[in-house]
Amino acid sequence: MNNTEAFRAIVENTSEDLPLDRTVALIAGIANESVLPSEILKKFDEMAVACESKSVLGLMKFLFGPGKFAGNTINFQDPANSLFDTVLIRKLGIPISLSVLAIEIAKRKDLELLPIGMPGNFLVRSGESDQYFDPFRGADPLNPRACAELFRSLNPRASWSDSYLKPVTNRVVVIRMLTNLKMIYIQTNNTAGLRWVMRLRLMFEEVADSEKDQWARLMRSTN
Repeated sequence: MNNTEAFRAIVENTSEDLPLDRTVALIAGIANESVLPSEILKKFDEMAVACESKSVLGLMKFLFGPGKFAGNTINFQDPANSLFDTVLIRKLGIPISLSVLAIEIAKRKDLELLPIGMPGNFLVRSGESDQYFDPFRGADPLNPRACAELFRSLNPRASWSDSYLKPVTNRVVVIRMLTNLKMIYIQTNNTAGLRWVMRLRLMFEEVADSEKDQWARLMRSTN
């Protein structure tokens, strides 16, 4: 089974939430055939072993900060920020990829971090408290009020809703990651990148109906 077939098998199994670590590793392997998803998973395991802290805050300080993983503020639109082979090498990412990193290392430490799909800036929340974290900006904890302030600073014309701090499923996380890649490839006229991302997005039944016409137009324009 190749990477694309493995991805499809995961997505089509809607009886349980998809494994976030394996899915993002497969995305990297589909984007670049020389990347082995198993090596990404191995790196996750190694990082968890290297982290001696047994608390969520300690884990976040282990992962994020000066000389550690950080947000790519210089080239936010680089698609490599969403592909974990490169994220792990460069230690740079965007809010959602850095959040996935934190979630997966936490899981290996028997700690719980929940994905929070706040519009404009993905976050994580401790499963044991009302502490939120923005890995893109560091390891310091945020309370709900600070999250709302961050949202308003990024979206000055939008209205805040407490629902923005509710956890989302792993499926929603992966679809959002693929949405980011789709928009980047559209903006940069990267047809090859757009094709493989659209192919993966169409495997999600909740996306396929709204994007199948776009896919057909893309195929016509490149054949």
